[in-house]
Amino acid sequence: MSTQDSNGGPARVIPNWESCIDCGACEVACQRTWDLPPESDRIQVVAIEHGTDNETNKPMQCYNCAEAPCIDVCPTEALHYTDNGSVRVSGDKCIGCHYCGVGCPFGAPQFPDGEVPEAQESEPLGARGNGLMDKCTTCEPRQENDLEPACSSECPTDALLFGTPEELSEKLDEDNVSTPFNEESAQIIFGDDADEVMGD
Repeated sequence: MSTQDSNGGPARVIPNWESCIDCGACEVACQRTWDLPPESDRIQVVAIEHGTDNETNKPMQCYNCAEAPCIDVCPTEALHYTDNGSVRVSGDKCIGCHYCGVGCPFGAPQFPDGEVPEAQESEPLGARGNGLMDKCTTCEPRQENDLEPACSSECPTDALLFGTPEELSEKLDEDNVSTPFNEESAQIIFGDDADEVMGD
């Protein structure tokens, strides 16, 4: 397991879509770990091609993109990169304008009305609720204790992979599955490391 201090780019959680069984364990793990309200969507299992014979369910959350569109469109610089390359939101700068929600191609930004307990800490990892932006933090405090993010740690089918681009590539190869991203999405998420994950 890698942490944010590993070489090869920041560690991220990505889905192995072929393994998701729509059990919702990732959603529960996230809410329980951070004492979030049930309606929290820092990670959510969404239906793709809903109502068709090809309908499948996929876990979706913030990928802490290397070329994050949310940062580009934020008018108050509330969104920024940390020293390790992850994307964070400063609750005291967010004005809840939703530009980040429009700019993100993955639906990651959330705007909860209720309080976000995690954000009450002295160094908030998210917004403070009340309609301000909140999103997955890749369980930064857990990583600091050498633990994987709660969602990937508790997924019963390994449908959520955690690691650096190099490690994610190795895991996808081991499972003999392709990356869930197209080239455009991979470039946004991994930047210069996109080829590492996409393979040949």
